[in-house]
Amino acid sequence: MAPARKITRDRPGRRGLRIAVRVIVPVVFALGMWYLFTHVLRFGDVPSGSMEPTLQPDDWYILRLDAYHRHRPQHGDIIVFTDADGEPYVKRVIAVPGDHFAIIDGVVWLNRRPLNEPYIKERQLPERPIGADVPADSYFVLGDNRNESADSRDMGFVQAARIMGKATRIVWPLSRARALALPPAPALPATG
Repeated sequence: MAPARKITRDRPGRRGLRIAVRVIVPVVFALGMWYLFTHVLRFGDVPSGSMEPTLQPDDWYILRLDAYHRHRPQHGDIIVFTDADGEPYVKRVIAVPGDHFAIIDGVVWLNRRPLNEPYIKERQLPERPIGADVPADSYFVLGDNRNESADSRDMGFVQAARIMGKATRIVWPLSRARALALPPAPALPATG
C-alpha cells in the first residue's frame, strides 16, 4: 500500500506570487521582443541583383536599426534607406559628408584617388563623368552590381534622415549566412 500523500494548501501569498510570475514574465518577454524588433533590429530581404555579388536576390539579412545612434555611416557600410516614396533600398556607402567623389570611365575616385573596390561584380560601364562634394548630412551610395543598380547616380545623395540602419549579416539561405562586416576599401595612391 502506498503511503498517504499529505495534502497541502497554498498560502494566499504564494498563490498570488505564482500568478504574478505567470503573468509578469510573459509580459516582460513580450515587451522585450517588441522593443528588440522595433528599435534594435529587423530582418530584410534582397529584392534585386543590384548588390551582387555581396547580396544575392532572396538573401535575408539583419538590419541594425540602432547602428547609427552613436556614430555616422562609414565608407563601405551597407545601408538600408528609403527613397522619397518610402521604398527601401540596400546600397554601399561610397562617400560621406565632406568627401569629394568622381566616376570617370567607370572608375570611382574618392578624394581624388581611385577607390579599390574588391566587392563589385564587374567594372562599371563608362558613362558621362560625374563628381561632386558630398554635402553635410548626406551620403553617396552605389550598388555593388554597378551596371544593374539604381543608386545615387540616379537618385542623388541619400539624406541621413532617410537611413533606416546598417545591414550586418546574411541569415538566409544558411549556405550563405555570414557577417557583412567589410573594412572600408582604402583609396589607392594617385598615379602621376
